Amino acid sequence: MARMVEDSLFCERAARRAAFLQRLDARVKLVSVLLLAVGATFLHHVLPLLLLGGCALAALLTSRVGLRTVFSRTWWVMPTVFALVAVPSVLSVFVPGEPVAALPWGLSITRQGLASAALLVTRICVGVMLALVLALTTRWQELLRAAHTSVTAPFVLVATMMYRYVFVLLRAAEQMHLARRARTIVPGDPAQERRWVGARVGALFLRSRRLSERVYAAMLARGYRGEPKALTQSRVGGPEVGWMMLCGLVFAAALYLDRAVLSALLW
Repeated sequence: MARMVEDSLFCERAARRAAFLQRLDARVKLVSVLLLAVGATFLHHVLPLLLLGGCALAALLTSRVGLRTVFSRTWWVMPTVFALVAVPSVLSVFVPGEPVAALPWGLSITRQGLASAALLVTRICVGVMLALVLALTTRWQELLRAAHTSVTAPFVLVATMMYRYVFVLLRAAEQMHLARRARTIVPGDPAQERRWVGARVGALFLRSRRLSERVYAAMLARGYRGEPKALTQSRVGGPEVGWMMLCGLVFAAALYLDRAVLSALLW
């Protein structure tokens, strides 16, 4: 729980740094990242996807986000993706094709399966890299404000309140756990531990309900009428236009490389 709070606070600190992407309007970053993520699904070769991923990594580095930070948040994706996607895809039972290596029980690894697995894993990793560009350079409140429309307003409001509540409840749960450990000399039996956990879950539920009622009453007392108000106004200027043009050029180059240069090759 403490590590989750620490990671979230680190993202907030990274989003507050004085760098190019941090200064851009959150709406422009949200639209550009979504368009690049959707555009990545139209690329059918690994090399253009690597071009998109490299540009996303370069954008993070120019935003004063270190390589260690980037890979510490993406390394856990690779084993999961490889186990769930790559391993089944390379087998002949799922992707028939030209055998490359023989396996027991009549199975084999096919060349077409290797190409399919490489494409899927690369596409997912590029999507994760693009999501990091948005998450590490945009404050949570700005991101929610960028996603706020007449259609998404209820969901954005719920997400805003949930983001605040989760920190309060995590801290409360952590304090309960530390207080229990500080007062425990001999661990109890499993039945006692389960009863204690159940009691703490109920206490957190009652605490969150009372807190939500108080927060809502405080919001009404301060003029809340169902429409959140932002303290700062967002704007779209020259840097935002330049960023959108740069994203368009990168995607156009990747698409040209995919369709015109590599279309006749089997990657």
